[in-house]
Amino acid sequence: MNRYFIDILKEGDFSINEVFVEVKKDFPALKLAWIEPLLKALFKMKVRITAISYNTVDPNGSPVVSSGIIIRPINKKPKGVLHFLPSANIDKFGSGSDVLLIFEGVLAFLGYIVIIPDLLGNGITKDTVEYPFLINGNTGQVAYDMHRAAMEYFPTVLGKPLQKHISIGGYSMGGTGALALIRHIEKENPSDIIIDRAIIGGGLYDLNVAFEEFEKTGISLYPAAPGAFKAYDIWYNLNLDYTKLFRGSLLENMHSWLDRTHNRKELTEWMGKDLHAYMHPDFFTAGKNMEINKLWEKFKENSLADGWSPKTKIVFSHASDDFTVPTRVATYTYERFREQGAPVRIRYGKGGHYEFGKWYFLRMGIYLILKRMAFWTRS
Repeated sequence: MNRYFIDILKEGDFSINEVFVEVKKDFPALKLAWIEPLLKALFKMKVRITAISYNTVDPNGSPVVSSGIIIRPINKKPKGVLHFLPSANIDKFGSGSDVLLIFEGVLAFLGYIVIIPDLLGNGITKDTVEYPFLINGNTGQVAYDMHRAAMEYFPTVLGKPLQKHISIGGYSMGGTGALALIRHIEKENPSDIIIDRAIIGGGLYDLNVAFEEFEKTGISLYPAAPGAFKAYDIWYNLNLDYTKLFRGSLLENMHSWLDRTHNRKELTEWMGKDLHAYMHPDFFTAGKNMEINKLWEKFKENSLADGWSPKTKIVFSHASDDFTVPTRVATYTYERFREQGAPVRIRYGKGGHYEFGKWYFLRMGIYLILKRMAFWTRS
Protein backbone atom coordinates (compact mmCIF):
# COMPACT_ATOMS: atom_id res chain seq x y z
CA MET A 1 0.00 0.00 0.00
CA ASN A 2 1.31 3.45 -0.92
CA ARG A 3 2.14 5.87 1.87
CA TYR A 4 2.27 9.03 -0.26
CA PHE A 5 0.73 8.61 -3.73
CA ILE A 6 -3.09 8.57 -3.69
CA ASP A 7 -4.59 9.07 -7.14
CA ILE A 8 -4.33 10.55 -10.63
CA LEU A 9 -6.38 13.73 -10.82
CA LYS A 10 -6.09 14.36 -14.57
CA GLU A 11 -3.55 14.18 -17.37
CA GLY A 12 -2.89 15.26 -20.91
CA ASP A 13 -0.33 15.04 -23.72
CA PHE A 14 1.41 18.13 -25.08
CA SER A 15 3.86 19.22 -27.77
CA ILE A 16 6.42 22.02 -27.69
CA ASN A 17 4.11 24.11 -29.90
CA GLU A 18 1.48 24.10 -27.17
CA VAL A 19 4.11 25.17 -24.63
CA PHE A 20 4.89 28.29 -26.64
CA VAL A 21 1.20 29.20 -26.78
CA GLU A 22 0.96 29.02 -22.98
CA VAL A 23 4.26 30.82 -22.40
CA LYS A 24 3.10 33.73 -24.56
CA LYS A 25 -0.13 33.96 -22.56
CA ASP A 26 1.78 34.20 -19.28
CA PHE A 27 4.66 36.33 -20.58
CA PRO A 28 3.34 38.45 -23.48
CA ALA A 29 6.42 40.70 -23.44
CA LEU A 30 8.83 37.76 -23.68
CA LYS A 31 10.70 37.76 -27.01
CA LEU A 32 11.01 34.18 -28.23
CA ALA A 33 11.34 34.66 -31.97
CA TRP A 34 15.08 33.95 -31.98
CA ILE A 35 14.76 30.59 -30.23
CA GLU A 36 11.30 29.31 -31.16
CA PRO A 37 12.16 27.91 -34.64
CA LEU A 38 15.27 26.21 -33.24
CA LEU A 39 13.35 24.51 -30.44
CA LYS A 40 10.56 23.41 -32.76
CA ALA A 41 13.11 21.88 -35.12
CA LEU A 42 15.12 20.15 -32.39
CA PHE A 43 12.45 18.83 -30.07
CA LYS A 44 9.90 16.55 -31.67
CA MET A 45 9.15 15.16 -28.26
CA LYS A 46 5.70 14.88 -26.73
CA VAL A 47 5.19 14.79 -23.00
CA ARG A 48 2.47 13.50 -20.73
CA ILE A 49 1.58 15.69 -17.77
CA THR A 50 -0.10 13.91 -14.90
CA ALA A 51 -1.60 15.69 -11.91
CA ILE A 52 -1.58 13.56 -8.78
CA SER A 53 -2.80 13.80 -5.20
CA TYR A 54 -0.61 12.71 -2.30
CA ASN A 55 -0.30 12.71 1.48
CA THR A 56 1.73 15.35 3.26
CA VAL A 57 1.43 17.65 6.30
CA ASP A 58 0.77 21.32 7.02
CA PRO A 59 3.13 23.54 9.08
CA ASN A 60 1.49 22.28 12.28
CA GLY A 61 2.18 18.66 11.33
CA SER A 62 -1.48 17.87 10.60
CA PRO A 63 -2.17 15.49 7.69
CA VAL A 64 -3.32 17.07 4.44
CA VAL A 65 -3.81 15.84 0.88
CA SER A 66 -1.92 18.02 -1.61
CA SER A 67 -1.24 17.88 -5.34
CA GLY A 68 1.40 18.36 -8.01
CA ILE A 69 2.36 17.33 -11.51
CA ILE A 70 4.72 14.79 -13.05
CA ILE A 71 5.85 15.46 -16.62
CA ARG A 72 7.49 12.68 -18.64
CA PRO A 73 8.47 12.10 -22.27
CA ILE A 74 6.19 9.61 -24.01
CA ASN A 75 8.05 9.08 -27.29
CA LYS A 76 11.60 9.11 -25.92
CA LYS A 77 13.38 7.32 -23.11
CA PRO A 78 13.80 9.70 -20.15
CA LYS A 79 17.39 10.77 -19.58
CA GLY A 80 17.05 11.83 -15.96
CA VAL A 81 14.88 13.30 -13.22
CA LEU A 82 14.51 16.98 -12.36
CA HIS A 83 12.60 18.16 -9.30
CA PHE A 84 11.70 21.76 -10.06
CA LEU A 85 10.03 24.04 -7.56
CA PRO A 86 7.39 26.49 -8.87
CA SER A 87 7.60 30.26 -8.67
CA ALA A 88 5.32 32.01 -6.18
CA ASN A 89 1.62 31.93 -6.93
CA ILE A 90 0.57 35.27 -5.51
CA ASP A 91 -2.94 34.27 -6.54
CA LYS A 92 -4.21 30.70 -6.26
CA PHE A 93 -5.34 29.88 -9.78
CA GLY A 94 -2.26 28.94 -11.79
CA SER A 95 -0.74 25.86 -10.19
CA GLY A 96 0.38 22.84 -12.17
CA SER A 97 -2.48 20.55 -11.22
CA ASP A 98 -4.98 23.27 -12.20
CA VAL A 99 -3.70 23.97 -15.71
CA LEU A 100 -1.24 21.07 -16.29
CA LEU A 101 0.92 23.00 -18.78
CA ILE A 102 3.00 25.60 -16.92
CA PHE A 103 6.11 27.49 -17.92
CA GLU A 104 8.48 25.39 -15.80
CA GLY A 105 7.31 22.28 -17.65
CA VAL A 106 9.24 23.29 -20.78
CA LEU A 107 12.32 21.63 -19.24
CA ALA A 108 10.70 18.22 -19.75
CA PHE A 109 11.17 18.66 -23.50
CA LEU A 110 14.89 18.25 -22.94
CA GLY A 111 14.18 14.59 -22.22
CA TYR A 112 13.66 14.65 -18.47
CA ILE A 113 11.03 13.55 -16.02
CA VAL A 114 10.10 16.78 -14.23
CA ILE A 115 8.37 16.79 -10.84
CA ILE A 116 6.64 20.02 -9.77
CA PRO A 117 4.68 20.18 -6.49
CA ASP A 118 1.84 22.69 -6.22
CA LEU A 119 2.73 23.35 -2.56
CA LEU A 120 0.01 24.00 0.02
CA GLY A 121 -2.54 26.71 -0.63
CA ASN A 122 -2.45 25.86 -4.34
CA GLY A 123 -3.91 23.12 -6.49
CA ILE A 124 -6.46 21.01 -4.63
CA THR A 125 -5.72 22.82 -1.35
CA LYS A 126 -6.23 26.35 -2.69
CA ASP A 127 -9.60 26.77 -0.96
CA THR A 128 -8.97 24.66 2.14
CA VAL A 129 -5.43 25.43 3.38
CA GLU A 130 -3.95 28.86 4.08
CA TYR A 131 -0.87 29.39 1.87
CA PRO A 132 2.24 28.84 4.10
CA PHE A 133 4.08 31.46 2.09
CA LEU A 134 7.86 31.33 2.78
CA ILE A 135 7.46 28.97 5.73
CA ASN A 136 10.45 27.05 4.49
CA GLY A 137 10.42 23.98 6.72
CA ASN A 138 6.97 23.07 5.43
CA THR A 139 7.92 23.86 1.83
CA GLY A 140 10.79 21.38 2.03
CA GLN A 141 8.57 18.73 3.61
CA VAL A 142 5.73 19.12 1.09
CA ALA A 143 8.14 19.01 -1.87
CA TYR A 144 9.91 15.96 -0.43
CA ASP A 145 6.59 14.14 0.06
CA MET A 146 5.69 14.95 -3.56
CA HIS A 147 8.92 13.33 -4.66
CA ARG A 148 8.11 10.26 -2.55
CA ALA A 149 4.67 10.15 -4.15
CA ALA A 150 6.28 10.22 -7.61
CA MET A 151 8.55 7.35 -6.55
CA GLU A 152 5.42 5.34 -5.66
CA TYR A 153 3.51 6.45 -8.77
CA PHE A 154 6.05 5.09 -11.24
CA PRO A 155 6.08 1.43 -10.14
CA THR A 156 2.36 1.44 -9.30
CA VAL A 157 1.13 2.95 -12.56
CA LEU A 158 3.99 2.48 -15.01
CA GLY A 159 5.60 -0.67 -13.65
CA LYS A 160 9.09 0.82 -13.43
CA PRO A 161 11.01 2.60 -10.68
CA LEU A 162 11.94 6.28 -10.70
CA GLN A 163 15.67 6.89 -11.01
CA LYS A 164 17.25 7.77 -7.68
CA HIS A 165 19.75 10.29 -9.12
CA ILE A 166 18.07 13.68 -9.45
CA SER A 167 18.78 17.32 -10.17
CA ILE A 168 16.98 20.14 -8.38
CA GLY A 169 16.08 23.59 -9.66
CA GLY A 170 13.86 26.59 -9.18
CA TYR A 171 13.82 30.32 -9.83
CA SER A 172 12.55 33.18 -7.68
CA MET A 173 10.33 31.65 -4.99
CA GLY A 174 11.09 28.38 -6.75
CA GLY A 175 14.74 28.95 -5.86
CA THR A 176 13.72 29.38 -2.24
CA GLY A 177 11.71 26.15 -2.38
CA ALA A 178 14.58 24.30 -4.07
CA LEU A 179 16.97 25.16 -1.25
CA ALA A 180 14.31 24.15 1.29
CA LEU A 181 13.96 20.79 -0.48
CA ILE A 182 17.73 20.24 -0.50
CA ARG A 183 17.88 20.93 3.22
CA HIS A 184 15.04 18.50 3.89
CA ILE A 185 16.55 15.73 1.77
CA GLU A 186 19.90 16.13 3.51
CA LYS A 187 18.15 16.00 6.88
CA GLU A 188 16.33 12.78 5.93
CA ASN A 189 19.45 11.37 4.23
CA PRO A 190 17.58 8.71 2.20
CA SER A 191 19.57 6.07 0.34
CA ASP A 192 17.17 6.12 -2.64
CA ILE A 193 17.36 9.86 -3.45
CA ILE A 194 20.74 11.17 -4.58
CA ILE A 195 21.08 14.81 -5.64
CA ASP A 196 23.63 15.16 -8.43
CA ARG A 197 23.50 18.96 -8.50
CA ALA A 198 21.20 21.90 -7.86
CA ILE A 199 20.98 25.04 -9.97
CA ILE A 200 18.82 27.65 -8.29
CA GLY A 201 18.29 31.33 -8.89
CA GLY A 202 16.65 34.51 -7.69
CA GLY A 203 15.61 33.00 -4.37
CA LEU A 204 14.54 34.68 -1.14
CA TYR A 205 16.65 32.53 1.20
CA ASP A 206 16.62 34.88 4.19
CA LEU A 207 13.72 37.24 4.81
CA ASN A 208 15.50 39.37 7.40
CA VAL A 209 18.32 40.18 4.98
CA ALA A 210 15.77 40.99 2.29
CA PHE A 211 13.82 43.34 4.52
CA GLU A 212 17.00 45.10 5.61
CA GLU A 213 17.51 45.96 1.95
CA PHE A 214 13.86 46.96 1.43
CA GLU A 215 14.16 49.23 4.47
CA LYS A 216 17.16 50.98 2.88
CA THR A 217 15.65 51.46 -0.56
CA GLY A 218 12.00 51.90 0.39
CA ILE A 219 11.08 50.12 -2.86
CA SER A 220 9.60 46.68 -3.49
CA LEU A 221 8.83 45.75 -7.09
CA TYR A 222 6.84 42.64 -6.11
CA PRO A 223 3.81 43.02 -3.78
CA ALA A 224 4.42 39.80 -1.85
CA ALA A 225 5.47 40.97 1.63
CA PRO A 226 1.94 41.58 2.99
CA GLY A 227 0.92 38.05 1.99
CA ALA A 228 3.92 36.61 3.83
CA PHE A 229 2.99 38.63 6.93
CA LYS A 230 -0.53 37.23 6.81
CA ALA A 231 0.72 33.64 6.39
CA TYR A 232 3.09 33.92 9.34
CA ASP A 233 0.37 35.51 11.48
CA ILE A 234 -2.02 32.62 10.82
CA TRP A 235 0.37 29.68 11.04
CA TYR A 236 2.31 30.94 14.08
CA ASN A 237 -0.74 32.37 15.89
CA LEU A 238 0.96 35.75 16.26
CA ASN A 239 -2.32 37.69 16.68
CA LEU A 240 -0.82 40.66 14.87
CA ASP A 241 -2.20 44.16 15.16
CA TYR A 242 -2.12 45.20 11.51
CA THR A 243 -2.45 48.88 12.37
CA LYS A 244 1.18 48.55 13.51
CA LEU A 245 2.22 46.90 10.21
CA PHE A 246 0.32 48.60 7.38
CA ARG A 247 -1.05 52.03 6.55
CA GLY A 248 -3.18 53.72 3.91
CA SER A 249 -5.17 51.79 1.32
CA LEU A 250 -3.55 48.46 2.14
CA LEU A 251 -4.66 48.67 5.77
CA GLU A 252 -8.18 49.63 4.69
CA ASN A 253 -8.47 46.88 2.05
CA MET A 254 -6.16 44.13 3.31
CA HIS A 255 -8.86 41.49 3.80
CA SER A 256 -9.99 41.69 0.18
CA TRP A 257 -6.59 42.46 -1.37
CA LEU A 258 -4.82 39.58 0.42
CA ASP A 259 -7.40 36.86 -0.21
CA ARG A 260 -5.32 35.50 -3.15
CA THR A 261 -7.95 36.20 -5.79
CA HIS A 262 -5.86 39.02 -7.29
CA ASN A 263 -2.79 38.77 -9.50
CA ARG A 264 0.54 40.57 -9.25
CA LYS A 265 -0.42 43.29 -11.73
CA GLU A 266 -3.57 44.20 -9.83
CA LEU A 267 -1.86 44.30 -6.44
CA THR A 268 1.01 46.39 -7.80
CA GLU A 269 -1.46 48.90 -9.27
CA TRP A 270 -3.30 49.19 -5.95
CA MET A 271 -0.37 49.12 -3.54
CA GLY A 272 2.34 50.71 -5.65
CA LYS A 273 6.05 50.06 -5.35
CA ASP A 274 6.86 52.61 -2.64
CA LEU A 275 6.92 50.82 0.71
CA HIS A 276 6.43 54.14 2.50
CA ALA A 277 2.92 54.25 1.04
CA TYR A 278 1.71 51.04 2.69
CA MET A 279 4.15 49.99 5.43
CA HIS A 280 3.92 51.45 8.95
CA PRO A 281 6.58 54.13 9.61
CA ASP A 282 8.14 51.90 12.31
CA PHE A 283 9.26 49.53 9.55
CA PHE A 284 11.90 52.10 8.63
CA THR A 285 13.23 52.59 12.17
CA ALA A 286 16.00 50.69 13.96
CA GLY A 287 13.80 49.43 16.80
CA LYS A 288 10.74 48.61 14.63
CA ASN A 289 7.79 47.86 16.94
CA MET A 290 6.55 44.84 18.83
CA GLU A 291 4.34 43.56 16.00
CA ILE A 292 7.09 43.81 13.39
CA ASN A 293 9.57 42.16 15.76
CA LYS A 294 7.21 39.20 16.21
CA LEU A 295 7.50 38.60 12.48
CA TRP A 296 11.25 39.20 12.36
CA GLU A 297 11.82 36.47 14.99
CA LYS A 298 9.84 33.94 12.96
CA PHE A 299 11.61 35.01 9.76
CA LYS A 300 14.90 34.25 11.50
CA GLU A 301 13.66 30.74 12.34
CA ASN A 302 12.88 30.18 8.66
CA SER A 303 16.24 31.32 7.30
CA LEU A 304 17.69 28.92 4.75
CA ALA A 305 21.09 30.60 5.00
CA ASP A 306 21.75 29.91 8.68
CA GLY A 307 21.81 26.82 10.86
CA TRP A 308 23.10 24.27 8.36
CA SER A 309 25.66 23.70 5.63
CA PRO A 310 24.68 21.87 2.41
CA LYS A 311 26.61 18.86 1.15
CA THR A 312 24.95 19.14 -2.27
CA LYS A 313 26.77 20.92 -5.10
CA ILE A 314 24.75 24.10 -5.60
CA VAL A 315 25.12 26.81 -8.20
CA PHE A 316 23.36 30.02 -7.19
CA SER A 317 22.36 32.54 -9.87
CA HIS A 318 21.19 36.07 -9.19
CA ALA A 319 20.92 39.38 -10.99
CA SER A 320 23.30 41.99 -9.61
CA ASP A 321 20.65 44.61 -10.34
CA ASP A 322 17.72 42.72 -8.80
CA PHE A 323 15.35 45.03 -6.90
CA THR A 324 12.62 42.40 -6.54
CA VAL A 325 14.68 39.91 -4.53
CA PRO A 326 17.70 41.92 -3.33
CA THR A 327 21.04 40.61 -4.57
CA ARG A 328 22.46 40.72 -1.05
CA VAL A 329 20.17 37.79 -0.10
CA ALA A 330 22.04 35.51 -2.51
CA THR A 331 25.44 36.93 -1.59
CA TYR A 332 24.78 36.49 2.12
CA THR A 333 23.61 32.88 1.66
CA TYR A 334 26.55 31.98 -0.57
CA GLU A 335 29.08 33.51 1.83
CA ARG A 336 27.55 31.79 4.86
CA PHE A 337 27.81 28.42 3.11
CA ARG A 338 31.34 29.03 1.82
CA GLU A 339 32.51 29.91 5.32
CA GLN A 340 31.52 26.37 6.29
CA GLY A 341 33.19 24.75 3.30
CA ALA A 342 30.01 23.91 1.38
CA PRO A 343 30.45 23.05 -2.35
CA VAL A 344 28.62 26.11 -3.63
CA ARG A 345 29.24 28.61 -6.43
CA ILE A 346 27.50 31.80 -7.44
CA ARG A 347 26.97 33.52 -10.78
CA TYR A 348 25.73 37.06 -11.24
CA GLY A 349 24.15 38.65 -14.27
CA LYS A 350 22.22 41.70 -15.41
CA GLY A 351 18.66 42.44 -16.37
CA GLY A 352 16.81 42.62 -13.07
CA HIS A 353 14.76 39.81 -11.60
CA TYR A 354 12.59 39.00 -14.61
CA GLU A 355 14.96 39.47 -17.53
CA PHE A 356 17.68 37.56 -15.70
CA GLY A 357 15.17 34.75 -15.15
CA LYS A 358 15.31 33.94 -18.87
CA TRP A 359 19.05 33.44 -18.61
CA TYR A 360 18.60 31.25 -15.55
CA PHE A 361 16.33 28.92 -17.54
CA LEU A 362 18.81 28.92 -20.41
CA ARG A 363 21.61 27.91 -18.02
CA MET A 364 19.43 25.18 -16.55
CA GLY A 365 18.68 23.93 -20.06
CA ILE A 366 22.37 23.82 -20.96
CA TYR A 367 23.13 21.87 -17.78
CA LEU A 368 20.39 19.33 -18.56
CA ILE A 369 21.58 18.93 -22.16
CA LEU A 370 25.16 18.33 -21.02
CA LYS A 371 23.97 15.88 -18.41
CA ARG A 372 21.93 14.08 -21.08
CA MET A 373 25.00 13.86 -23.32
CA ALA A 374 26.92 12.30 -20.43
CA PHE A 375 24.06 9.80 -20.05
CA TRP A 376 24.38 8.85 -23.73
CA THR A 377 28.13 8.43 -23.32
CA ARG A 378 27.65 6.02 -20.41
CA SER A 379 24.88 4.07 -22.17
